[in-house]
Amino acid sequence: MTVVVVLQISSLQWKLEQERKAVKSEAYELERKLEGCRQELLAAKATISAKDSELVSMQNNLKELEELREMKEV
Repeated sequence: MTVVVVLQISSLQWKLEQERKAVKSEAYELERKLEGCRQELLAAKATISAKDSELVSMQNNLKELEELREMKEV
């Protein structure tokens, strides 16, 4: 091989290594963001679950109130 070809190969290897490092860094950042999204999703699910429980309780209270009103009217 000539010196020029060896230098070109070396240059391409260096560029490939730099690109690999950049992709690895970007993948790490995306994984970190994904984990943050997972945590937010878990918190949102917990909030929805709590609100759902509140709604069930309010519906039961409304049903009882309607039953009491009916009993009062009789």
